[in-house]
Amino acid sequence: MRSSPRTTPTRARLGGTAAVLAGLCYGAAGYFDRPAISGYTGALVSVLSVAFPALFLGGLLGLHARLPDATQTDFASSAGIVGFVFGCFGAVLGIAGALGLAGTATPLFWWVLFLVGLTLMGLAASLRGGLRLLGAVVSISGALGWVSLLTDPAFSGVLVPMRPVHVAFAAAFCLSWVVWGAVLMVPRENR
Repeated sequence: MRSSPRTTPTRARLGGTAAVLAGLCYGAAGYFDRPAISGYTGALVSVLSVAFPALFLGGLLGLHARLPDATQTDFASSAGIVGFVFGCFGAVLGIAGALGLAGTATPLFWWVLFLVGLTLMGLAASLRGGLRLLGAVVSISGALGWVSLLTDPAFSGVLVPMRPVHVAFAAAFCLSWVVWGAVLMVPRENR
């Protein structure tokens, strides 16, 4: 069942707000997370570590509200659906991991699922005429996330452990969420 024309723009704007907040929370968590931090700062980082995957999930829900109709069978629709499922599953695993419920799964595995989903959703949006700008920004966000993840020394699948590169691309990833969240908040008729 497809939502009414009035709820989809509202979901998109709420998702855009969540995306902006996700970028800010992820940036704050990265800034405050240092070795030997105080108890209060550690508690703040723990709260932010739960908040940003939850807000990532909200951003994906808003992005999904703007993507092509799921009843179509073209590549963009299929990529959007698969990306949405992967991204949401990854974000939920991120929330579970931050709460200590992940079990024996690799703590950063959720990032792989999440970034696959984000990349596919960006591709799906960029293949649509009215969503090319949003799709480009989301695709750039996915690429920044991949570089950040693959240079993170804490990631078990790291290609090249380079902390300065990881930090720079993580900061750009945060900013990209703020940008595409802001684009998502603007109603379609005003773009």
